[in-house]
Amino acid sequence: MGLSSALNTALYGLKYNQRQLDVTSANIASADTVGYTKKSLQASVDYGNNGQVIGVTADKITRSLNENVQRQFRSSNADYSYAKLMDSYASRVDELLGSIEDPGALTEVWNDFVGNLKALTTSPEDYTVRLQTVQSAKALASELNSATAAVQQMRQETETTIGATVDRVNQIISSVADINNQIVSQQAGNQSVVDLEDERDRYLDELSGLIDINVRNDPNGSVRIYTTNGMSLLDVYPSELRFDERATITAEAQWNDDPALRQVGTLTLVTPGGSTIDMISTRGLSSGKLAALVDMRDNYLVEVQSQLDELASQMSLALSSNTVESTDAGATPPQNGLQVDLASLQKGNKVTVTYTDAASGEQRTVSLIRVDDPSQLPLSNSETADPNDTVYGIDFSGGNASAATQMQAALAAAGLTVSNSGSTFSFVDDGGTTSTLTGLNATVTATGLTDEGTGLPLFTDGLAGQPYTDALEGRDQKVGYAGRISVNPAILADNSRLVIYDTVTPTEEGDPTRPLAMLKALTETSYDYDSSAGLGSKTAPFDGSVTDYLSAIVGRQSAKAANAATTLAGQKVVTNNLKDRLDDSSAVNMDEELARLIQLQNAYSSNARVMTVVRELFDVLMNA
Repeated sequence: MGLSSALNTALYGLKYNQRQLDVTSANIASADTVGYTKKSLQASVDYGNNGQVIGVTADKITRSLNENVQRQFRSSNADYSYAKLMDSYASRVDELLGSIEDPGALTEVWNDFVGNLKALTTSPEDYTVRLQTVQSAKALASELNSATAAVQQMRQETETTIGATVDRVNQIISSVADINNQIVSQQAGNQSVVDLEDERDRYLDELSGLIDINVRNDPNGSVRIYTTNGMSLLDVYPSELRFDERATITAEAQWNDDPALRQVGTLTLVTPGGSTIDMISTRGLSSGKLAALVDMRDNYLVEVQSQLDELASQMSLALSSNTVESTDAGATPPQNGLQVDLASLQKGNKVTVTYTDAASGEQRTVSLIRVDDPSQLPLSNSETADPNDTVYGIDFSGGNASAATQMQAALAAAGLTVSNSGSTFSFVDDGGTTSTLTGLNATVTATGLTDEGTGLPLFTDGLAGQPYTDALEGRDQKVGYAGRISVNPAILADNSRLVIYDTVTPTEEGDPTRPLAMLKALTETSYDYDSSAGLGSKTAPFDGSVTDYLSAIVGRQSAKAANAATTLAGQKVVTNNLKDRLDDSSAVNMDEELARLIQLQNAYSSNARVMTVVRELFDVLMNA
């Protein structure tokens, strides 16, 4: 090798060593920086015209990163963020309702109310006992009001947080789009882009916690971002999430796939071309913080509120309902006929007709519900909790004759004839040709304190004392009722009505008939409960007393909170393990880097020494 070749090789070595020193020094200096990945310098061998190696040229800087683990981490991070938010709210709901043994919890307030009712059955004439019963009823209503307020406050929090999260998602997507442009530009100019890729990964890691993402790499160095359900967040240009946040969320404000009926904020994806996609109706989100917030607002907390409303509804109706039994209608044999007086039938009240179908021999049940709002008709069979009945809505606003005509139309196929004489409605079968009438009664809500049976409207809808009848007019009266329930102001004014139920044949103050009926209605009588509230199913609704239903609510929410905590704990372990593996794949080993630094210093000194010797030899030749 000639002196020129030796000098050239040394120069190659010095340049390459300098690049390696820069990379190694950067690794050491940034070892503790969050999101920094270990960098390495790739090199290629240069050959002379004679095929001999003349040096090594640095090509580009690469990152040390396990991309497969990175994809797994981002998917797990979305699930972890989802589980974390669900756990935080589930634990708050569990704390709100309390356990069966918690003092001051809803169950404790309920037990106090029932306990006072028991005392009232043995001492109905005692003013103090009656007063305590009323006060415990007020405490129960207040507890339901507070629980509703707390649930709606949590829903309002999710609404606000959705807005803030959407803003952050848009900021991140915009930042990634900017970095994409920088990477494409610098890569085209043969400049290093590894630091920009680190910065982009930090944004993508944060984004994966907010929304479930699938990241695809393009050959030009840019990335494209999609949700796991295929919605494009960033292609060549970024899409934008929009959220029309609502200032106030109430129990009546619920999600509806029909935008005209929607009462909560809508999450919309707007593409660069201007197309819009409803991310909630199309199920565009499957995991991440944003999906959890939507799920909590529209499902989890709505279920809790529905259970509170169902509890308040059944409790009120159990105390205030009276059954109006039918009497013989005097039909000509072989026909069977029954008649019932519907003068007291309120909006939302029900007439129950049972008959045996001649063809199948099966017992059939028909529920006729008073609905004076034609826009609510026809009713679905799901309007009652009974899985086996057929439901018809009957509009009484046109009078009893009109109502009888509607009933006739509903029951004609069953071979039943309906007529009326004033408020008395007669139902007659066809003598067994099509059916045999087997039963008829009406469940009516007492609106007065006396002379309507033992039923007592102890609880009303709001402080003005509006009767609660589970009416469907305008809106379902049950929705949000737990937040409006209050003790009847007439009872507050005269608590003797807890005992006195008949003024025609005056009830004695020591008569326990009404208190016993109230206690039995709450603790012994079984009811079917609306399965849409989350307990039971349409084919097998929850069946039990009001006390049983309250216990089931507390048990379900406690179980859901425990399940959320377990899910979070498991997902946290998985996510942390993947994060550790990802960090290990890109971490800087200080011992290795320091050892490499010494090697590079020695190599640099060796190349410098070669150059010095070559210079000295050139000096000798020149002097000669």
